[in-house]
Amino acid sequence: MKKILITGASRGLGLAMARALDGAPDLELVLAVRDLAAGRRAAASLRGPVRVIELDTGSRESIRRLIDAWREPLHALVNNAGLQFSGSTVFNDAGVEMTLAVNHLGPLELSAGLLPWLSGGRIMGIGSGTHNPHNRTARLFGFRGGNFTTIEELARAKAQRNSNRGRGMDLYATSKLLAMASSVELARRFPQAGFFVLDPGLMPGTGLIRTAPLPARLAWHSLLRWLVPVLPVRRSARRRRRVACCWKGRSRRAKSTTSMRTLRAASGRSSAIRLLAASWSTSRSHS
Repeated sequence: MKKILITGASRGLGLAMARALDGAPDLELVLAVRDLAAGRRAAASLRGPVRVIELDTGSRESIRRLIDAWREPLHALVNNAGLQFSGSTVFNDAGVEMTLAVNHLGPLELSAGLLPWLSGGRIMGIGSGTHNPHNRTARLFGFRGGNFTTIEELARAKAQRNSNRGRGMDLYATSKLLAMASSVELARRFPQAGFFVLDPGLMPGTGLIRTAPLPARLAWHSLLRWLVPVLPVRRSARRRRRVACCWKGRSRRAKSTTSMRTLRAASGRSSAIRLLAASWSTSRSHS
């Protein structure tokens, strides 16, 4: 039986993907979630074979436990878990800023650790148009694009903007830039697996901005749902799950909505290889 592991699958896009895949023949879903109770509730809403395992992608210890315990071939890994902070900066137990840890370093280490079980399989990450300084919708919401300086500065949450909201936006956009660049480079280094990146676009109603102030959360879960049809990019978790679950898998090159030319332009200083090398070094050194 084929197995697909989805991180952050207790709600939002992760749960929408699980529901889209639910009932497929010869398939078992593995929901890797931080909140086991929420994961079990999500699993109870599915019909097909499903199991729930604990994973906090912001914790190296949690990631290492999953990697060390995993002993089964995987058909696919979906690095869906992600977050964005609008308030005070938050660090994990290793002293790494949580946006970078959850959106980039955690998925990078998880992907590398599970590669031996993914021969012939697929790894998909979640990108974002916010990394692109020319994205009209992202600019409408105040994003300026990814701004990579050094991985050490990002881990310490150093950003050009001083406000909590602005800093959170910069860190989120840059974490997505790093995730996309790393997928491109991983595809080059490890041809035994297929690497994909999906930009789901704007999806009001998901848990992405759960740390935002109450008015922003209320707008996210209500008002923006009505505004999405008139914005430049129209998305929803339900619509994008179809794209997420329909990987062609014929090419071993990373699938992305963004070209390497755009990635390099947005990064400012570093090539995809340097971004990956710096990120990998930090991922291995923080414990």
